Amino acid sequence: MSQEFLQIQTLISSNDNSNKSSGYSTLLQFQQHSCLNPSSLQSLAQSSNSTVSSTVSDISNPDEEIAAQALKCLGFMIYHPDIASTLQVDGVNLVLDSLSKLITTTKLKTVCNLGVWCLSVQQLGASFLVTHFRSLIYAIVHALDNPMGSLSTTFEATQAIMKLSGQISEQMRDSSHIWAPPVYRRLLSTDKREKDSSERCLLKISSMVIPPSLELSKVLVKDMKIKLLNGMKDLLDNGMKIQAIQSWGWFIRMLGSHALKNKHLVNDMLKIPQRTFTDPDPQVQIATQVAWEGLIDALIDHPILVSEQAKDSFGKNDGKDHVNGIYKSIKLIMTPLIGIMSSKCDISVHSSCLNTWCYLLHKLDASVNEPSLIKMVLEPILKTIFQNGPDSKTIWLWNLGLELLSDSVSQKCRELNCIETGLSSSGKSSWKQHPVRWQPWDLSRLDFYLSMIFVLIRQASVTAVTCDHRNHVYDAALKLFIYILKGVKLDLESPSTNYDGMIGCLDTLLTFVKKVCEDLSSDGSENYDLYYTSIQFIEAITKELGPSILGSPLYKFSLDLKYMNDTQSVDHNKHLKFLTVNCVSYMDKVSPLVYLVVLYFHTMVQLTFKSQQSDRISQGMSEYFKLIFSSSDPLDNLLTCIGLLYKHVEPIYLNIWIAMAQGLNYRVSDATCMSLKESLSDSVGYSSICHLLVFPIVAHSEVPRLTSSNASGSIEKCSVSPETSPRLELVIQTWKSLNESLSACFGCSTFTNFSGDLCKLINRWLDESIGMLESGTDFKLTCSDIDLNILHLSGNFLTCILEQIQTLELVSETNRSKSECDSKILNRIKNCLTFASKYMNLLRIKMVTNPLPGFVGTSRLSSALASFINSLHRKQNILLFLEIISSPLLQWLSNTGMQDEKTNDNLKLLWTEILSSLRRSQPPIHFGSALLELHEPLFEKTLDHPYPSISEVTIEFWNSTFAHQIIFDFPPCLLHVLDKLSRHGKLKLQNRSLSSFQKRHTREEISDTLQGYKVTAKQNKTSKRVELLSDTQKEAPPLSFKKKRLELTEHQREVRRAQQGRERDAGGHGPGIRTYTNADFSQGFDDSQESQDEIRDSEAILEMLRKII
Repeated sequence: MSQEFLQIQTLISSNDNSNKSSGYSTLLQFQQHSCLNPSSLQSLAQSSNSTVSSTVSDISNPDEEIAAQALKCLGFMIYHPDIASTLQVDGVNLVLDSLSKLITTTKLKTVCNLGVWCLSVQQLGASFLVTHFRSLIYAIVHALDNPMGSLSTTFEATQAIMKLSGQISEQMRDSSHIWAPPVYRRLLSTDKREKDSSERCLLKISSMVIPPSLELSKVLVKDMKIKLLNGMKDLLDNGMKIQAIQSWGWFIRMLGSHALKNKHLVNDMLKIPQRTFTDPDPQVQIATQVAWEGLIDALIDHPILVSEQAKDSFGKNDGKDHVNGIYKSIKLIMTPLIGIMSSKCDISVHSSCLNTWCYLLHKLDASVNEPSLIKMVLEPILKTIFQNGPDSKTIWLWNLGLELLSDSVSQKCRELNCIETGLSSSGKSSWKQHPVRWQPWDLSRLDFYLSMIFVLIRQASVTAVTCDHRNHVYDAALKLFIYILKGVKLDLESPSTNYDGMIGCLDTLLTFVKKVCEDLSSDGSENYDLYYTSIQFIEAITKELGPSILGSPLYKFSLDLKYMNDTQSVDHNKHLKFLTVNCVSYMDKVSPLVYLVVLYFHTMVQLTFKSQQSDRISQGMSEYFKLIFSSSDPLDNLLTCIGLLYKHVEPIYLNIWIAMAQGLNYRVSDATCMSLKESLSDSVGYSSICHLLVFPIVAHSEVPRLTSSNASGSIEKCSVSPETSPRLELVIQTWKSLNESLSACFGCSTFTNFSGDLCKLINRWLDESIGMLESGTDFKLTCSDIDLNILHLSGNFLTCILEQIQTLELVSETNRSKSECDSKILNRIKNCLTFASKYMNLLRIKMVTNPLPGFVGTSRLSSALASFINSLHRKQNILLFLEIISSPLLQWLSNTGMQDEKTNDNLKLLWTEILSSLRRSQPPIHFGSALLELHEPLFEKTLDHPYPSISEVTIEFWNSTFAHQIIFDFPPCLLHVLDKLSRHGKLKLQNRSLSSFQKRHTREEISDTLQGYKVTAKQNKTSKRVELLSDTQKEAPPLSFKKKRLELTEHQREVRRAQQGRERDAGGHGPGIRTYTNADFSQGFDDSQESQDEIRDSEAILEMLRKII
């Protein structure tokens, strides 16, 4: 021991108070200095045992100054760990005993204060404290209620309580009924410092008193009855409402579960928050919300049990009483919370209320997942949150509710790592501060979740909601719905789910989606986002549950959609008379997938009608159709889609057709999608596909009828403005791509004539269009635009088919039998050329002045036909081409003066290719009078054509073909042309005389060839008529459409009159003027009155002439 410590010890041990005071002052300075000097601290630790006895003795010194100095030095010794750890056991016991006695016996305020301070800073071992616990705790309680009334002593006593609670918590909790009352009583003190000191102490040691021990609750009950309850009322009466309700919160917490046994007392206590809940001051209301958490702690102090678990734990009767008690307690807690959230309070009050509610969810623990508690606790607050807004003031409330729902819904899939929550908001949410113990849910919670989503969508669809807030809520609702679907799928795929469970779950989902699409969309608002969100909901359920579940034939539901009932009352029979395809009807039993497809169509039609389509929507539609066509049995879905499409035959719905065609094309092109290809090979699927491809033309041809029959308000609906109709280029591109894929799909089948049947169907609609044009209907400007679109689509479709037929192996006639060519190629070519002929007539009738880009006009079609005829080699195909195309080609050749040079060049190219094909035909064509008779108008026009390149190539052809044949009878209309050209030396004629043998031989050849026909001379002996004497096999009508006999057009009537005049002139007034053959093969009309009762068949006559040629 150093000399300095020996001197200090000597001064302390002196009987002279001045020496003692000097010694303690020096020691205190040395202690303060040792905190910065390790060597000094070591010296103090070594000498502490020798000085502790003298110091303990002096704390009771009657001289207040010496006692205070001694207490300060003693406090340092038991505070510093390095010194306290060196004290001997006897020394520590002496210190604790002395301090306890000093605090309870001293009359000196400073000494008592410093004595309690020593206990609040000591760092002695817990074993010493336990040994002296009772004396220490009574000393501290004495200090709390010190007779001197010193607030500083009370403060030090509360610090000592907090210190001991951290060192010997078990003993402190067991004795809380001893030391806690002096603390909580001061909560009602009017002295703010005293009240704050007590409150800080309770906050620090809340785990010692909450939940309370039974003894503490009993003491509190007595205090409440004697003083505390009246004290709170006095505070309220004096305007100190916040202090009163804060105190109430502590008291109700410390009553704990014992409060349930003192209902009368609790009822009296509830009158306090009853007054503050309705106070107009937001601060009072917020303080009440915080205090209300005390009631939650009191009534729900441990995880509760409900339903069957409670019965098993408490017995049947006791369990029922237990559950009823829980429900009553929760109802008590929830009542003011629901009222506050439903009222128009300050936003801070709502925030505090939500904190209290989230604390309740936290305290409910796993029981929060019980259906009864969800309905009682979760559902009411969520509905009140979502009943107003969202707007700038309430959006944070919405975000909290959305996050809470998301966390609950996603819990089922989170363990499988199949989703992320995806929802977040700024700040730390209340439910994150008080985590809620969500558990994986089952199908019993499905109705609740779907009802919440419906509330979200309904409230966000209010007109007053801004677009940003609306889209935010819509996106969140969609994510929640996807989470639900993922959870539902787990249950549906579980072996434990029976058939009734499957049906019930699917019915719930379909009812919900129907409600979203029909109920929310029926208000007539222009909320386009709602329609798009509805579509996304349908897409989500289709994607998440998949065609395997939704398309199962085991699950059938009534098609109870209002949309189907409404459309069923409208006459669509004109478009739906398929041979075997029937559209679904209202209340039919259908699979969930068909139900969703119909609902999807309904919503998409509404969206199409009300707004312009975006690329995002179009892409989504395409992906949806890809999905539904990928099912194991896609035919039902395909027929449903096409049937629904034909319920909306208008150009503005072509965007749906595009998406459907793109989805179908994707699946047809997929080599692995065999089920779809097999379905299309079926007659029903084959017919429906043809109708799908012809829809763009049907949609545009329907507009004149709609415009003429509907009110003027419908004209806007039928218009083809860029805002309401998809680009025709996209329609054409999609059509070509799908047609190519389908042709490849059907190309391997020997039972289909896809291109021919498709052309036959298109021809039917073109016939109707031609009929409308020629009937003289006065179309408005809207309808004129539609007509141009028909031409635009038809021309592009035609060129596509022409190119496609050229590339088909069947046309090449390689490795094919003659019968196969006759039955398939000829029919295919015939229908395609009939399409071309009708289109050529349309081009003539409809004068196009400002064509759209990519329009197929005379020039482009001539080039395409030239390429097509160049690919033909068989005689019957070439003659068929010439027979069908000759009539419209003649009209084109007659109008060369009105056409540009490029068009005339392409016409010359077409005519040249026709002539070349006649020369290269296999078997060779006989260039005689029969060929001239059949095509005399063409040769008349081309031999003496004003366009030299056409006439020259025709003369060259004549000189290399007809000039080498002996022709007995030249057609009368050719005589003047032949005479003119031969006299000028341009045209060669066979002039040698013929023997009667040669004439007889020719006649016999003709007679042998025309079995079943007769050739009769007409009034002009150079003109002959070929007539059918026996029936030939007629071709079956295309698909389900019956061949429709058209009325004569004005042009055809002129032709008939010219022919009849020619015949009369030929009787005695000259050869007349002949512009058409005696048989109009392209239209099938008879132009003569001579043999009206005889059977005539243009196909048989054509076949006969082919044999002659």
